[in-house]
Amino acid sequence: MSDVTTDRMSLFLSRAWKASGSELSFVTRAVAGAASRMSPVTVVVPSPAGPTEADGAFDLFGTGVGPDGSWPVAAEAAWPSALPTATTIIVDEPDDSTLALLDLHAPGHPVHTITPSAGVQGPLSSLQFTGGMGDPDFIGLHVPINPLAATHRHNGLGFTGYLLVLSDRIGAPDVVPPPALAAWLTARFPTLEVVVVEDATAAVWRGRALRGVVSVYTRTDLWRLLAHARATIDLAPGRIIARECIESLRFGTPIIVPEHSAAHAHADAGGGMTFADVPELLACVSRVRDETAHATMSAQGRMYADAHYGNPRSFVESVARALSAPIPIARYAERSGA
Repeated sequence: MSDVTTDRMSLFLSRAWKASGSELSFVTRAVAGAASRMSPVTVVVPSPAGPTEADGAFDLFGTGVGPDGSWPVAAEAAWPSALPTATTIIVDEPDDSTLALLDLHAPGHPVHTITPSAGVQGPLSSLQFTGGMGDPDFIGLHVPINPLAATHRHNGLGFTGYLLVLSDRIGAPDVVPPPALAAWLTARFPTLEVVVVEDATAAVWRGRALRGVVSVYTRTDLWRLLAHARATIDLAPGRIIARECIESLRFGTPIIVPEHSAAHAHADAGGGMTFADVPELLACVSRVRDETAHATMSAQGRMYADAHYGNPRSFVESVARALSAPIPIARYAERSGA
């Protein structure tokens, strides 16, 4: 990589930066870190205007806050001054208010988005975090894990080889009953432990009976659960990279995921399977119980995940290529229907 240059800048416009634990925040911060290896980075957030706010390696510039807690009206927003001509904009989640800010304060600069920009008209280029396998626009990501998590199982469990289910429920009031698909699993495979993770807890089911609940305090706790599972069944993979699925694959644990999700690309690469309904889910679990099939998916999945999401240098180089590629120059308000 070349040294950081000061004649250009990467400016991040991020609503999710402070959303601790969100996949969008994780990805945006990772891209900002990679971009900082090439040029100075400015992070703009919907926070009270005034002195910049220190946040790790970055100082956050507040535009002010709108009535809904997001971006203020463009004409009333504070904005960094004297942007270099060679400034690249990265938006984590584009919408009309974001484009209004750019139209007024930073017209003409190339704009890339973290989330897909479909439905938002304008000269935007979506960064590609999934796909790979020959896709020239793929930049991947660096998704770190601690390999030591594979050496010791979770302290609260006295067994391994369970089915790990990452729940699709939000704010579940209790672990009983389990998510509907997890209930099918524990009924169909009564001799298997089914461990359901939601709301920082892991509930252990066997033969349709709740056997116990343990806490998942840290990311390391989750990594231990991923590393020692027979398979990870993610019922609601993250819509950008499906982070937990990548982490599972890096530990050599196959994944089973909904077919219409960001995670399907990881499964299609050989690290797992996809399902569309209950019978297909049960069939996937039956297959992953086969030792030969499990070993093949484990090896292929780990190889794929390490190659595409385990190399920080490769990620930095991919971001450098993506952000240096020009996209059409136009005012952001000049979009169809405007």
